[in-house]
Amino acid sequence: MKNLDEFLYKFKDDEQVIPHSFTDTIKNFSPKSKESRNLIMKVNTIKKSIIVATSLLLGSGVVFAATKTYENIWKQPETYEFSYELTEKEKQEAISENEARKRASEYLSKIGLNDEISGLGLTKDIFENEVIWNIGFENGTMRMNSKGEFESLNIPSYNYKIPYNYGITKEDARKTAKELLSKYNPNNNDNEYVLVSLKRNMEDDKTSYIWYATFYKKYGDLINQFEKIDIGWIPTINGLYSLNIENSKYENNEQVISKEDAIRIATEKDKQVETRHNIASTEAEIGIDKMNTEVVYREKNIENYDKGTINFIPSENGKVIMKDDAVFYKVENRVRKVWEVTIYYDYSKYKENGPERFVYYVDVTTGEIIGGSRWSGAKKQITQLMEDPYNFIEK
Repeated sequence: MKNLDEFLYKFKDDEQVIPHSFTDTIKNFSPKSKESRNLIMKVNTIKKSIIVATSLLLGSGVVFAATKTYENIWKQPETYEFSYELTEKEKQEAISENEARKRASEYLSKIGLNDEISGLGLTKDIFENEVIWNIGFENGTMRMNSKGEFESLNIPSYNYKIPYNYGITKEDARKTAKELLSKYNPNNNDNEYVLVSLKRNMEDDKTSYIWYATFYKKYGDLINQFEKIDIGWIPTINGLYSLNIENSKYENNEQVISKEDAIRIATEKDKQVETRHNIASTEAEIGIDKMNTEVVYREKNIENYDKGTINFIPSENGKVIMKDDAVFYKVENRVRKVWEVTIYYDYSKYKENGPERFVYYVDVTTGEIIGGSRWSGAKKQITQLMEDPYNFIEK
């Protein structure tokens, strides 16, 4: 749609067509004019989306497509205090210790482990600014978020008597991985997942005594790496070694923004942020990514961002110390369909890695930049994972 006149000229409601000179009428609007009053009556019969469309073209920032409207989803990131200490509010919002114990016991029972819970502790993952339950049981540990959603489980291999002839073939590993998915998936929706990685811990099948399988949830041609199940197991006895689950739901938002518009949005933003180097080329593809604060930190201080010293600096003893002026940001945990727009620059730090780059996540519905990545978006990351020569999934 090229402009407002064209849009309104083509739109019909109750067999009435808005005149092609609509914007001229707006310019000459007078509440005393009979033509203007008639125009108001017509506009009031049109669906709300047309009004929103007018606002968009006059600069409101609301995206429209056909008769649907889409509100902006990006909000100014909140700051939070970097602290190991839990606030009273965080404690109150977490499920109780009794509830955490109950849910942990139920899951252990579901997967065939009758171990008793030996300890629970409500702690804070400061880098993710997330409150978690760390739970110990007889033979291992597990982790649950503050809402009671299971995230990980680990059982050291010394808890098992590993058979002498433990080697299995790649074909057997693929079959076993899918069987274990059915056993350990807490949501019982195995058919929605696809095997994206199958690896072993040694150089060959015979000597490998741990295999690792990663499953991602699939939506048509797209894969959401933020809904995943990782399983590590000891072959032959199929003893569980590690289990990691992430369940960040994909919103499956509608595509409205074109590839060309996404590239334009990203390059305009980048020219404001990266003033040291020129853009050599761009590319864009659709993927599923999680909203993040990478662009916010990069915009704050691009040189420190590139060095990895936005909030921390290395000390002489090999540790890192927090800066006095450190500021930490957080955003909503939202997973959306985006255009992953890669900006390539006209220089390289390391020739073997190709030109330096940055990836902007442009929401396909609203056209907002909702995050980014130093190197590649989720679509490329998944492709690289699946094409890894040490990955033994069926090609």
